[in-house]
Amino acid sequence: MRRTLLLAALTFSGCETDAVAPQEKVALAPTKLAGIYPERFECTTIATLDALTQILGSPTRAIDSPSSVPRGLPRPCTYEVAATPPEYWTFDFDCRDGYKRRADDLFDQYRKYNADRIAQYNGMADAGVRQKPSDAGTAEFRQPGLPTDVEVGAKGLDHNDQGLIFIDDDAPCYVRIIGPEATRRLALARLIAKNLSFANAPMAPRPFPK
Repeated sequence: MRRTLLLAALTFSGCETDAVAPQEKVALAPTKLAGIYPERFECTTIATLDALTQILGSPTRAIDSPSSVPRGLPRPCTYEVAATPPEYWTFDFDCRDGYKRRADDLFDQYRKYNADRIAQYNGMADAGVRQKPSDAGTAEFRQPGLPTDVEVGAKGLDHNDQGLIFIDDDAPCYVRIIGPEATRRLALARLIAKNLSFANAPMAPRPFPK
């Protein structure tokens, strides 16, 4: 009888142990990050050579930029356009913390420099000067254009007859473009603004905003 009760107790005890489900681990989904490390950034993620050729009007090829860049910035995207004579175009990005403050300072700086060029031109025109010295001898003065607010991104400015700067509207970046013609500068800026996003911006990767 005792043996029977002992076996029954052991059997019941074993059933209790089997009935307790082991605690399951909850698998956490990996956090998806936005941004591309600046040193790994590829210009073609923003503008392909085919797209640049279409906007700039002639076959376009990427060329190496000899300039060094501060830590946290990607290398400038630099191109040669097979026009006559050849044209050189560049665009670069700044997506570091404090980008908007630096961009606003550049807006003010470029406006002032543009105004200074116009004042210099007007002063020399009033003095009857029509030519300026250059490496090739003399060249005719050209009247500087006015700085112009342009509709691209959150805020844009075309300035000094060769540059355009804009603050993007969905990536924490400002972009600068250098090229010899205003209409194409704006077209290029709009292409960059369209393709630049929080996900592919050249910045230290970070979680997407909630």
